[in-house]
Amino acid sequence: MSKTTQSIKVTIVGGGIGGLILAIMLEAARINYIVLERSASLRTIGSTIALNACSLRLLEQLGLWPEIQKIAKPIGAFHLQHDDLSHIGSIDFTFGEKHYGYYGYVMARPDLFELLKSRIPTKKVLLHKAVVDVIENDCGVTCRCADGTEYRSDILVGADGAYSKVRERMYHHLRLQNRLPSEDDQPLKLTHLCVLGVSSALDPKVFPAVMDKFSKFELMLFRERRCSIWLSPVQGNKISWCYGGEVDQSPESPRNKGVNRRWGKVPAKTRWLLEDISELPTAYGCKVGDIINTTPKDRVSSVALEEKYFETWHTKRVVLLGDACHKVLPFAGQGAVQAMLDSLCLANLLHDLKGNTTADFEQAFQSYHQQRSRSARKAVIGSRLFGQFVVSKGYLAKWARKIALNLMPHWLTRTVTDWVMRDRPQLSFLPIIEDRGLVKAWCQRR
Repeated sequence: MSKTTQSIKVTIVGGGIGGLILAIMLEAARINYIVLERSASLRTIGSTIALNACSLRLLEQLGLWPEIQKIAKPIGAFHLQHDDLSHIGSIDFTFGEKHYGYYGYVMARPDLFELLKSRIPTKKVLLHKAVVDVIENDCGVTCRCADGTEYRSDILVGADGAYSKVRERMYHHLRLQNRLPSEDDQPLKLTHLCVLGVSSALDPKVFPAVMDKFSKFELMLFRERRCSIWLSPVQGNKISWCYGGEVDQSPESPRNKGVNRRWGKVPAKTRWLLEDISELPTAYGCKVGDIINTTPKDRVSSVALEEKYFETWHTKRVVLLGDACHKVLPFAGQGAVQAMLDSLCLANLLHDLKGNTTADFEQAFQSYHQQRSRSARKAVIGSRLFGQFVVSKGYLAKWARKIALNLMPHWLTRTVTDWVMRDRPQLSFLPIIEDRGLVKAWCQRR
């Protein structure tokens, strides 16, 4: 560890998964930091999160792999069906461990969050710290909070989500200088709304699927509506669920009037929305309502889903990561994975700093953007295309799903997946995790 690394101080704004994983990496690199969280407690909402070999190798390097295996189930398959359970197609995922060293894993999002939180010293997380402004100069950066407190550091990382206050203030200052690209001045695009949760522990005699080694995703598509229901067993004999619908950007469109009328203001209509699907059958031999009704009310969330790729990720001493600079739809499970890979890249660059001047930080941030922007943009586009693949209607959409799920040769599917999963980078300052898969990673370190 260099003297430069020992001397720098980092402020992380946002105590979500991206902010926590970066904090764990900085802890391992012995870089001084604090986390500012606007909420009164450090917690998360959501149902499940899926991780693949691109991020699991990193979590193993951080010493989290034994705990991940306790809270997660390996993903066995993805089954697509209509809302009457008529079969559309399936994808097998059990080859993951042999090819890449890891199965894909699915877990309750709160379980992963609690695991990450447990690895960070409590004194380094400050609650009730809502950021109102960010001021930077050549001597450092100051973060001002709503309670009147200020926090000064060498650099500031905005890990505060899709509606990032750090990004807002950064862009405000760039706008005043006429340095903000026009595309970054456009709002996020709201595309989907959903209601989601994780059931309580279920009786294996009534719900035998919860005891299977592999979690099999059951995705039910409505024939008449651009909506879907996602179901997947997770550890603890629980089943995660998500009921979502696409929101047409033009309310007058006849294509989606039914969807928009149903969703309206989601929080006010959550109960009615769930009653609307409670009698639908599932592949588990029960009704959708049988799963939803066991979910504690405080674990049911209404969520707006947006997407946007931002061109500007940093200024001189302020940098963004995760949803703050590339908000993806969650269909392909890419949001958390991309945030972890952002954090890995940034942590490596900070660890390797040769100086602590503004020029040094700006150069590191430029390298960070150069290394991560292409993958992040692909993730945004990929999640959008997957969303369209799932909910689109008509003969073309029907044939696209049939070709992809039933007619495409297995070797072609594996080739595409192999190419994606080769990107399994590691931290440069921790012992390396040997590559166990048949499909070797592009490089041992990034």
